[in-house]
Amino acid sequence: MLNTSASMANCLSQRIEHAKIDFTLPLGARRLIAAGDFKGRTNDTLVRWLDADEAMAERLLRWCNTPLFNMSRPFESLMEAERVMEHDELARLAVVTFTRELFLPNVELDIYKRESLWSHSMAVAAVASMISRSSGSGDPGLIFIAGAMHDIGICASERLGVDAFKKVVAQVDNLSPTHAVERELLGWDHGELGEAILRQWGMSEEIQAVARHHHHADNTLDSPHAEAICCVAIANYLCSRSGWSSIGCNNLEPPSNAVFQRLSIDARLLTILGQQLYAALNSASELR
Repeated sequence: MLNTSASMANCLSQRIEHAKIDFTLPLGARRLIAAGDFKGRTNDTLVRWLDADEAMAERLLRWCNTPLFNMSRPFESLMEAERVMEHDELARLAVVTFTRELFLPNVELDIYKRESLWSHSMAVAAVASMISRSSGSGDPGLIFIAGAMHDIGICASERLGVDAFKKVVAQVDNLSPTHAVERELLGWDHGELGEAILRQWGMSEEIQAVARHHHHADNTLDSPHAEAICCVAIANYLCSRSGWSSIGCNNLEPPSNAVFQRLSIDARLLTILGQQLYAALNSASELR
């Protein structure tokens, strides 16, 4: 008979295998990722792909016209947007647009709301990108994607194993963060599941690493992906503290001083980030 730890590991493996069938991206997103880190094709090709899905194209155009991506006259079409935006920026945003479907329709389980998880993910994406840009750390565009995907393991856990997920949510409170409850009840957390799913999707190692380690940034300060992990870890805390949490509770410990120091964030820069925070959150609220 399997011991407890082996049973828990087997459960995670089953979730990962299940995700290959029931937690996948549509063909358009897979094409973009397969192109090679969202590069290697022209925006014109991207627009032709999207023309086959009117709803997706409409959503992407709406997102392109949010303050996060366009501070001038609104684009009237994706063809106009593609002439202005860099290819990787438009392609990356398109992949996030495709992932939106995984968070629909809204589901409520105790304090958890699928729609709130999506809002949290977009908030972390916007704020992590802002931190990256303000501190000169990493690639702000790639870190936006990493922030958007950092809690994909929570969405997958809810969709692929709702009974176990309900037990986790029932024990999450202001003193018990989700990842800690998951490790206690399941033996693994959403970071591990998220990392595996992003690997299945063909996402870069940096995006995978952020999903895996955003709750443990202190352990990755020497990693080649440390800047992205630290940007998302800080954004995750700031968003949760501001009421944009993943599962209805502000229960995250603040990142350590070492995490801020890894990005050269001092008191002056932290004040500037605080001044920019709510503008970024307001812009993220338009990504629906």
